[in-house]
Amino acid sequence: MSMHSIVQLAGRWLSFGQDSVAISETRPRLEGPAWLFAEFEGGNSGVMSLEGSSAHAVALIEKRLRADGLIDGDAKILIHKNRSMGAGYQTLYTAVPLDTWQQSYAWAEAQPDHCLLLPITSLMWRTLKPGEGLIVHCGRQMSVLALRKHDIIHRASMAYSEDPSDLSMTASALAQQVADDLSRSDEERDPLLFRWCSLLLPASEAEQTPLNERLAEIFSIATGSQVKQVPMHIYRDEHGQSWSSGIAWMRTQASSRDAVNPLPSRAAYLAEWALPMASAASLVIAIALGALGTRWMLAAHDANERSEAISQEISTLEQEARLLADKANMPAGLDGALQFVSKAKALTDGIDPVTGLESVRRAAQDEVRILRVRVEQPAPGQANAGPPRTLRVDGMVDADRGTPGMQIAAFVERLRQEGFDPVPLDPQSGGATRAGGGVFSYLLKTTTPTSADAVTEPTT
Repeated sequence: MSMHSIVQLAGRWLSFGQDSVAISETRPRLEGPAWLFAEFEGGNSGVMSLEGSSAHAVALIEKRLRADGLIDGDAKILIHKNRSMGAGYQTLYTAVPLDTWQQSYAWAEAQPDHCLLLPITSLMWRTLKPGEGLIVHCGRQMSVLALRKHDIIHRASMAYSEDPSDLSMTASALAQQVADDLSRSDEERDPLLFRWCSLLLPASEAEQTPLNERLAEIFSIATGSQVKQVPMHIYRDEHGQSWSSGIAWMRTQASSRDAVNPLPSRAAYLAEWALPMASAASLVIAIALGALGTRWMLAAHDANERSEAISQEISTLEQEARLLADKANMPAGLDGALQFVSKAKALTDGIDPVTGLESVRRAAQDEVRILRVRVEQPAPGQANAGPPRTLRVDGMVDADRGTPGMQIAAFVERLRQEGFDPVPLDPQSGGATRAGGGVFSYLLKTTTPTSADAVTEPTT
């Protein structure tokens, strides 16, 4: 944001453009944003040492200035800087007549564009570091501000006119005052480095030494300090006359934080000042988001292609699965074959009648007579409760053979040795009681070889 520079001198207004300057005795008409560097005609700047709280600095300064006769009417006290020094503090201030302050403040706030009102003393303080000083020459006014480790030096002088001889006398007198201030402190003997800034001087001829350099040399000789010139620039007025000024350097040192405008005015200036950077940042963010969106779009396109390829693979696999399912259908007549296998398996389950008959014959040993051996099928409700088939043995005791009364017990024991589990049955009803007359019945089930069940004698 390009801003004009306006300098308010005693009875004059200087309006600096890019390479031009307009000098008038009335307030200029602004057509854009501007800095107003105010010297405040009739103002009184200085440094004062105070004690107590810095919150009371304004009241204490006004009271002391009135007591010394430096102000007699209403005044606006501007505090540029409070610096703690031992038990108290030093304050850099400017006392401005209230009428002058109100006129300058109201004019700056009434402009159609930004106009930041900046006291020159505040600007001088901003440019300094410990061990440095600045001399600002505006018309007939010369102001010095120096910063040392334990002290602040401020001096100002007014020349009788802007004639070079009067300005030289004023520079010499001002330098002598500063030299006296520097000699009062025994703790700080290091020389100060000063910079000289003239805000408006007639441009010198090529063979002549510029007036600002001559004044700086006078100041340097009187104080024994090194004085450097700030960059100077040539400006032309409406009459074609050339002027030399260091206003461009001063403008680079200006900050809205030192302006005395109200907070909304400073905030509006900062917002407009930051607008180009915010626009550039927005453009960068937009480009980044566009690149990111393009990347996401390409990634989504790749994902869609992979999804389509996977869908095609799934369709192919489903077709192959359907073909395999058609080939895996059961051939005709398989159900009948399965039923035959099931019946064949059922015939092999349980006791083999031929093997069982041979085992019963060995167990009898001619001590008992076997009347009948019959294969017993399980009851319909007990198909899964035990072996699918068992043997029912019906017999009777042969009284002429074996040990009397022990024929059945021996027979049952030999059945167990053959691997059967004899269960006694009623010869007539199939119950669990024995019949008389030596007739007996047993239901033979297979057992494991390790089982040793007790022998149960049927009732004879």
